[in-house]
Amino acid sequence: MKICFHGTADEISLVAGRPLLVLLTARDLPRMRVFELYHSRIHVHPRLEHYRLCALITETTDEGRTA
Repeated sequence: MKICFHGTADEISLVAGRPLLVLLTARDLPRMRVFELYHSRIHVHPRLEHYRLCALITETTDEGRTA
């Protein structure tokens, strides 16, 4: 699955520096799901100081892994 985050340099660096991403889900699903990010790319808006990080993610069940 492909996912994109939009934000400032500081916001994008928080996401880009992490190999795993934890997402909260809706009430009827498991409370948290863990995804691994790979093939990430950062795009810069030419005039504004906004960035877009796009990456492929896959759900992982590796609960013993530490980031």
